[in-house]
Amino acid sequence: MQKQLAIKLSAIAFITLVLMLPLQMISGKIDERAFYLAQAKQAVSDSWTTEQLLLPALLILPYEVHRKVYVTDSVSKKVTSRIQKTSYNKLIVPDKLFLSATIDNSIRQKGIYKVPVYTSEVNVSGAFSGNLINEYKKQLVEQHDKVVFKAPYFSAFVSDPRGIISIPSLTWQGQAVEFKPGSQLPKKNAGIHAYLPDIKEKGLNQFSYVLKMRGMEQLSLIPAALENTFHAASSWPHPQFIGDFLPTENEVSEQGYQAKWNINSFANNIQDKVLSCEKSSCDSLFHGALGVKHIETVDVYLQSERTVKYGLLFIGLCFITFFIFETIMKLPIHPIQYSLVGLANAIFYLLLISLSENIHFGLAYFIASFCCVALLVFYLKPILRNDMYAYVFSAVLASLYGILYIIINMEDLALMMGSFLTFLVLATVMFTTRNIDWYMVGHELSKPNPSQHQDNV
Repeated sequence: MQKQLAIKLSAIAFITLVLMLPLQMISGKIDERAFYLAQAKQAVSDSWTTEQLLLPALLILPYEVHRKVYVTDSVSKKVTSRIQKTSYNKLIVPDKLFLSATIDNSIRQKGIYKVPVYTSEVNVSGAFSGNLINEYKKQLVEQHDKVVFKAPYFSAFVSDPRGIISIPSLTWQGQAVEFKPGSQLPKKNAGIHAYLPDIKEKGLNQFSYVLKMRGMEQLSLIPAALENTFHAASSWPHPQFIGDFLPTENEVSEQGYQAKWNINSFANNIQDKVLSCEKSSCDSLFHGALGVKHIETVDVYLQSERTVKYGLLFIGLCFITFFIFETIMKLPIHPIQYSLVGLANAIFYLLLISLSENIHFGLAYFIASFCCVALLVFYLKPILRNDMYAYVFSAVLASLYGILYIIINMEDLALMMGSFLTFLVLATVMFTTRNIDWYMVGHELSKPNPSQHQDNV
């Protein structure tokens, strides 16, 4: 008697495992579509710009060290002297640096894919200490026999100069100076620079400029000053603050965000980083950035992927509900019918991903789930031989779709909600079947089906 029950349960388990194949295929399709989105972003970045990294201000003090060297002629053995000239750059960071970035967002279309981009207006101001500059000069003169200083210049690094919308102008000590292309930094030449007319060797040398530039998804800044104050504001509602420093203040709402950073020289260790950069090793300087990334908290592909991950659980719950109906109502259901119900649920995920690429994910989810529930109502009415049973089963299925939608839209609580759903379903099944005599179920399954016999006659 129990053999029939074991065979039936084994068949249901086998069908469940077989249905993992279409789920895996759909998961692969989601990865493929996500790859196409990445290609669309790359295509937009090729014609727009990529993520932007900005080093707002450095003062470069070029100088030559003159050394007298003696050369011995290999033939005459005569010793002669000559002056050897070696060029160096002294990198000086601002005492104070203030930066305010206003970021406006827009969408670029690539086929069916929408790629968010931005246009930013970055206001930069600050001051270099004339006393510190004079002290550096004295140290260099004391260290070498002869030092010849060249024209100093102001440098700013912009990772993708294609994004510079208009040529900025540097205001140095109240005097306008035009920027030229290139940062003139070792191995990091992308950006702008401007030769300075004069530098006060006492007090502060004030500067300011406005940089309008384009970018995509992310704007990062390097806090290359002794005291840094950065402010960023945008209408984007989903910022992700990235880098080595989080904002000291931030406010995020559906209308956008505002964030503020305050960083000092003890936190960013800027002096050591600049000394390394003078020796042609600027990696530590350019890796100590901070910034903001405009993200979708849960994009359509991540939502679809989360949905598919619950696919096996979802199909299993449908089969459990189906089996409970079969057991309680004594309605024998063939494994092929189980398979078709499982395939109907699997097709839901394919409908979801195809629809969500073209319409809002919530609407796509509703249409896909409605289609599957409606199909099952139509299919189950003759199988369950009672319209009410078909409606009850479909209502349970619709409720599961609703719960699943809530779970996949939760960024941080998805695991907890999924765990509670699994526990709730197990508790419901145990409560519903607590009075079932499974030995009797096996006995009932071993009996011939009278209705089927009548049909055959």
